[in-house]
Amino acid sequence: MAGTQPLKVVSLDGCADQYVLALVPRSQILGLSDRARLPDSYFRERASTVRRIQPNLETILALKPDIVVRTWGGDLNLIKALERHHIRIVNVNDITNYDQAKPELFRVAAELGQDAGAGIEARRFDQAMAAIRPVGQGRTALYYTPGGYSAGPDTMVGDMLQRLGFKLETQNKGFFYLSPEVLLSMKPDIFALAFYDDHYAMRRVPGRNPLVRAKIAASPNFTLPRQSVSCSGWYTAYDLSELSQSPLTGSGGLKAVPQ
Repeated sequence: MAGTQPLKVVSLDGCADQYVLALVPRSQILGLSDRARLPDSYFRERASTVRRIQPNLETILALKPDIVVRTWGGDLNLIKALERHHIRIVNVNDITNYDQAKPELFRVAAELGQDAGAGIEARRFDQAMAAIRPVGQGRTALYYTPGGYSAGPDTMVGDMLQRLGFKLETQNKGFFYLSPEVLLSMKPDIFALAFYDDHYAMRRVPGRNPLVRAKIAASPNFTLPRQSVSCSGWYTAYDLSELSQSPLTGSGGLKAVPQ
């Protein structure tokens, strides 16, 4: 869908940033979200020289983009206003498993006029998926965040754990809350943790409960990279293949959690 001139692009949120940073040449990126350089951002190193903006109409119009890419960034009023100014909106879909990863990559790339870049990433994705080892060996795993949330088989996190060879401790759908009382009654073989290195978020959360901390610390556990669980996309397979190369049998993995 590219025209005779390279398309100029703005991204509105951290998940959309990943598609833009992976596919679009730096010279065509006019602005990224203010999350582009955070630890949550997989391609954060590529964002070092790109302007970061707030999702407001005046700022975006001043940049004069051809396309605005978004997943959840920008409210409906902003999107409608941009469309009235004849700026094309590309909405990135939230995928829930790796079977959806390449189709969504190619769809967004086509909208951005970056089919060649998508081909490169797709080949890298295929290689990463082929390299994932079933280190779970059929053990049960429970995903857990400091906020007390877990994930079911119909989520990207659930698919990650199953690709690693784990069975999910619970078959509840979507993302769901586990109270400390419920968590303490569960007996997974291993805990798959996320976001426990976020000291700010850990100030007042269920995951800081001393009984919860003690249970997890006494159990085999491992940490999923935060950039792989913050957004869903093909690139999360890169970390997953690396993670699967080492045995996930350690315990006491909460050393970074503030007291």
